[in-house]
Amino acid sequence: MILVTGLTGNTGHAFLKHCPHKSIVTVSRKQQNFSSNIICEQGDLADEVFVESLFQRYEFSEIIHIANIRYTELLVSLAEKYHVPRIIAVHTTGIYSRYRTCNALYQEIEQRLYNKPLKHTSYVILRPTMIYGNERDHNMQKLIRFLNQSPVFPLFGNGQSLMQLVHVDDLAHAIYTIHQRPDIQNDHFDLSGGSILTYEAVVRFITQELHRRVQIVRMPFHAALSLIQLYNLIPKPMIKTEQVLRLQEHKAYSHAKAARKFNYAPRSLEEGLREEVKILKQKGIIKM
Repeated sequence: MILVTGLTGNTGHAFLKHCPHKSIVTVSRKQQNFSSNIICEQGDLADEVFVESLFQRYEFSEIIHIANIRYTELLVSLAEKYHVPRIIAVHTTGIYSRYRTCNALYQEIEQRLYNKPLKHTSYVILRPTMIYGNERDHNMQKLIRFLNQSPVFPLFGNGQSLMQLVHVDDLAHAIYTIHQRPDIQNDHFDLSGGSILTYEAVVRFITQELHRRVQIVRMPFHAALSLIQLYNLIPKPMIKTEQVLRLQEHKAYSHAKAARKFNYAPRSLEEGLREEVKILKQKGIIKM
């Protein structure tokens, strides 16, 4: 039996397709309807007493942690205490961001993990880039919907930052592949997509797939940042200041190590975006 966190999210949902009959325990704040092989314990990963009770009631052979990175340390400590052989934790390439607000927490968590003496458990850290790929995607779906509705697109900065997004199904397959490889221990892998485009090229490719003419209006970065900071004063803004800052960064990372170690071979960004546009059309989320 394995403990899998984050099953209600997009990556967790995609991961389930690879193991429909495996005995799984998961956690959700609300009761969920899963198939009979999945036990859903209602609770919160922030509740340490509740989380430890899972280890007391079930004998886990592995932990696959797809939910928030903030809970990695607790799960590693409990895995060590209860002699769970391995934890696979999905983190993020956001750890490489040059913006302190984006990377500080991630770096601290991983550094403490590396320094933690472990005798009974091992870890594998997977760091995906921005995840996209279907109607549950919180990243590209917003951009695609905007480009499908608006005749004008504001491009913050020069639009030349590099993007190497990872398709959610490629990420899920990588997690499952690691799950089947118990020999991979105490290691970490960056998981990116199969091709690199600039942000402007991504926008132009999507408009091409939508068969739309969209006027790109370039906005100087500092002016755009000031406007977004004002916009972020309202409750629940659609675009956050951090997102605008990170749009100016290159987000292309080599996955050569993963390719060598477990034959990771993700699809190209163009292929993935074409698939996502098609899915959004089929689901009626965007209309032509």
